[in-house]
Amino acid sequence: MKLQQLRYFAAVYEQGSFSAAAEKVNATQSGLSMHVRQIEKRYDVTLFVRSSSGVTPTETGRAFYLEAVKVLSSARNAEDRLQSLSKAVVGHVHVGLMPSFTRSVLTSVLLRMFREYPEVRVSISEAYSGALADEVAGGRLEFAVVPATFDLSEVLVSKAMGEDRECLVYARDRKLPVRDDGIRLREVTPLRLVLPGPTNARRHRIETYLAVNNIELADKLELDTMHGTLDLVANSDWVSILPGVLCLPDLDGKRRKVVPLADPPLNVNYMLIHARKQPLSIAAQAFANILQEELNSVLEIPPVSRG
Repeated sequence: MKLQQLRYFAAVYEQGSFSAAAEKVNATQSGLSMHVRQIEKRYDVTLFVRSSSGVTPTETGRAFYLEAVKVLSSARNAEDRLQSLSKAVVGHVHVGLMPSFTRSVLTSVLLRMFREYPEVRVSISEAYSGALADEVAGGRLEFAVVPATFDLSEVLVSKAMGEDRECLVYARDRKLPVRDDGIRLREVTPLRLVLPGPTNARRHRIETYLAVNNIELADKLELDTMHGTLDLVANSDWVSILPGVLCLPDLDGKRRKVVPLADPPLNVNYMLIHARKQPLSIAAQAFANILQEELNSVLEIPPVSRG
């Protein structure tokens, strides 16, 4: 069996149709169909149930996919091994990051990357977790960082990166009762709270936290824009719950105050995700290592305003 046939089969499996898979791998729909048929005919199996709306993998197809991605992963590792033997880290890394990371740690990561790996070209896409996961699964991003609450598909694998605190963020001049360990929302309600939209992975966790702890809201507003949320909070009595990493530039207290939630705290864990069939290239792993080191440093900083 040819490696290309495995790539074509995996693309059809992941995209759910021959037409979408053909576009992804830059091949013809008839060509992909022919290669899959050849596998089915040679081994007397049915890998997909075809219909006018696309394809659905059979149990045989699902089992074969898990083996196929192992082979494709090994092939990628072999290629990277040859690259490492040449002692040159080169290539193009396309990474997806949430606004939490682009606002706080991205600059330091990029500066280190440019200095330590000058032959690597880096592209960054900013989006929320759902969109990033889709881009990784579709092969358009080599990896992304998302909250660990995000549900993974069988196409993706993950690695833990660290734990952060969720914080209440509000205007600099507003006076709220802050204790040594943070702020208790039930002592400052009712709140006018800015929330991320329903597709944001953090939305459900925040709403569950509010419900379980009987936190009363005077009003709520959905905003899926980091800059819009931060600007509104700084200039009104609206507040928001945001990760400590995102709030790092606000710890000076000049425009906004940042205080971690307490009694109980609300934590958020981050994870790196990549496609199961595509292990990180040497260049991508180098970027991921630097990102992890910079994130570790940031997570050691208490997420509370000094002002």
